[in-house]
Amino acid sequence: MSTMKAVQLIRIGAPLKMREIPVPDPGPYEVLVRVKAAGICHSDVHYRSGLGTVGPLPHTPGHEISGVIEAVGSRLGADLVGTHVALHYLVP
Repeated sequence: MSTMKAVQLIRIGAPLKMREIPVPDPGPYEVLVRVKAAGICHSDVHYRSGLGTVGPLPHTPGHEISGVIEAVGSRLGADLVGTHVALHYLVP
């Protein structure tokens, strides 16, 4: 199984921690993006401080990202691999 690095919120109020996590397989209509740049916004700061509602921990902040499509799901065309993308935070 291959792994990737992720900076994650492990505990509310604690410093973020660099971890090795499994690389997910994209679902049928999903793509796997190799992140080249990520922004941390006020929502992420609120999650860490406990002022915002965050899902189950650990949580990987940084929903403002750009990168390159590295793999595609079974229902998408392989021609998308290599495409540069910027992802909208409301469409994860």
